[in-house]
Amino acid sequence: MKHLLLLLLFVVPALALQNGTGLVQDQNQRRVLPYRFLIPEGYVGWIRVDFDVPGAPELMVVDGYYVFEFPKSGRLETSSSDVVESRRNQFFYYAGSVKHQLHVGAPITNRLVQEEFSGPGAGHSAPVPSRYRYIFIGPRALFEKYQASDKRQSAKEADGYPKVGAQTWLTDDDLVRMKVRQH
Repeated sequence: MKHLLLLLLFVVPALALQNGTGLVQDQNQRRVLPYRFLIPEGYVGWIRVDFDVPGAPELMVVDGYYVFEFPKSGRLETSSSDVVESRRNQFFYYAGSVKHQLHVGAPITNRLVQEEFSGPGAGHSAPVPSRYRYIFIGPRALFEKYQASDKRQSAKEADGYPKVGAQTWLTDDDLVRMKVRQH
């Protein structure tokens, strides 16, 4: 009887995990990994990632993070799906293999991750594109200047959303002054 009880308590659940339940659990655990955004050093403007794009590469997982390495264009496509938002997301400027973490929750004068939105939303006209995410990277003053411009005059993507690409680039002195990197 004791052996039967042990069998029911340990072996049967282990077999259930191997027969598919464990795979679902592993996929769910993988889905909650945070994102690590790598943005070209000094980039200021909107970045955009498009998800579920057929033929695009999948996101890499490095050190427990999904990694988004943006080119200078600011636009990235992946065949991976978007996952639940995480407060543990990280943002870095990169130049080659050198990375400098961007301030997310810093005082507003040093913050370099300003605004984020994703979609498609309820009112998006057909055909509905795949999921996407926009993030404005740069100092608050430049974001406010960009936001204050006449939106009717602003360049837009084909789907009507803000034009992706650097509006300007921060200099080495800017990055030191904002404490992104040291001399």
